[in-house]
This record gives sequence, structure tokens and C-alpha cells, in this order.
Amino acid sequence: MNPLQHVSRDRKDTIPSAVFMARSRFGRFKPEERVSTRRADVPGNKLQSLRDLRKMIETMNPEDVMNMITFYPKLNTFEALALAKREGALIVPNSTYDRILTETSNPNFLNNSFVWTGTLILYEVPGKVFGETLVYVWVHDNVQYSISFNIPDEFRGRKDCALVVQHPDFDLLPTGPNSYRLNVTDVNMLHLIEKFPSTGGTYPYEEQFRIPVQSTSSSNDQRWFWCVVGSCYIGLVVRGGDNVYVRRLVNAGDWASYERGVAVIK
Repeated sequence: MNPLQHVSRDRKDTIPSAVFMARSRFGRFKPEERVSTRRADVPGNKLQSLRDLRKMIETMNPEDVMNMITFYPKLNTFEALALAKREGALIVPNSTYDRILTETSNPNFLNNSFVWTGTLILYEVPGKVFGETLVYVWVHDNVQYSISFNIPDEFRGRKDCALVVQHPDFDLLPTGPNSYRLNVTDVNMLHLIEKFPSTGGTYPYEEQFRIPVQSTSSSNDQRWFWCVVGSCYIGLVVRGGDNVYVRRLVNAGDWASYERGVAVIK
């Protein structure tokens, strides 16, 4: 079975809406109301406490991290970020979620459908260098959306790479109807991923964020990878775990307007 078959790219929706186990001992299930506006800033002390929490769970036993997670279903990226801000919570990063999916076997957790992680990734068209501004545009249900980002000077001119930033060190600020600007709190929190794959496939991953890379020297596990082919992209990495293949699928190509779940920790 080809695990990429689980990710149909028809543009109505690629992956089923997230449905999660209610009140299992590994998480709590909560409905969430739609949120259209939010504050764009995070107080400095809260920002640091969420960074400390992110660092702490990176080294914890993934079984213990599961006990800390609360799931919320059916949110787009903008709503997921608004929820995390309002709850004062951390969106679980890809690296931690990867460890849970590949190093544990609890069926209640692993049968959850797809979720936004707190790892945001952006990349240019293969072979094209980063310029001054990256603008990602897509149309979903006859509505056009866009996310833009002013590339810092030190990354301009780089190609065949990706930039990664982790929640809570970024936000998507509205600039108009369905248009957003990526705001990174501190440019030092923006990380360059070299040897970024230009197509989907099976690749090893780099250690810090567990993003697949084209490398022949890595000895770690392989991950199935999905990205947007022939286009730039700005969005959250998506993970899921409804079978042994999809647990290892790193999806870096979903539109921010899709509905997914989100896993947060306070």
C-alpha cells in the first residue's frame, strides 16, 4: 500500500476532518467555537513560559506528553492559533508529535485523525531562490486566501531549502479579507532546513524538527513526505496516526483553510 494514497490532492479536501477519542486517559476532547479575530501579541513572560514548555516536552517520555494533551477538532489554522492564544497553550510541535506517533502504541491516541502541529514551514518553488517577499496564494471553496512573509536578509538568495519556526514564536496577522501576514516574534527563532525535498517520497529527517531532508548520510528512520510540487508554501506541518503508514507521514502541503484537529498543552 502506498501511504501517499491516504493524501488525495483533489482540492475540495485532502484528508478527513479530525475526529478524536472523547475523554480518554491520554487526552481530553473539547468542541470549539469559531473565532474570527484575536490579539496579535503574546506577553513576554507568557511567550518565554511557552518556549520553556516546548523545550521540556522535547525531552519527556512521549507517553507522559500524551497525558498532558488536550485535543480540539475541526479548526482551520487561523482558528487553531486563536484558540492557543486564548487558552495560553502551546501547540504541540512536529518533533514531539513524531515521537508520540512512532515511539508509542496507544490505540486511542494513534487512531486520531489529522492535526495541525505547532511547526510552521515555508519554502519556495524548487530551484527558485528566496527573494524579498514570499506570497502563498490558494483558492478553497471559491474563496482566495493568501499568506505573505518578508524574508529576512540572511535567507535571501538561498534555494532548495525551507524555513521553520515553532509555536509560539509566530502568528498569522490579518491584512485584509482572507489575507494574512506571517509575523515571526524573533528572527533568531527562524531556522534554515537545507537539502529540502522538492517532491514527495521517502526520506530521512533532520533531528531538530524531524523534517524530511535529502540526505544519504543519515542513519535515522525514514519518513513519508508530502509537499506542494511546483509551488511555494507557507503553513503548518500536519500529522496523523490512523495506520502504521500515516503515522510516519509528514505533510507539509495542506492549505491553512482546511479543518484539522489541534493538540495543545498548557
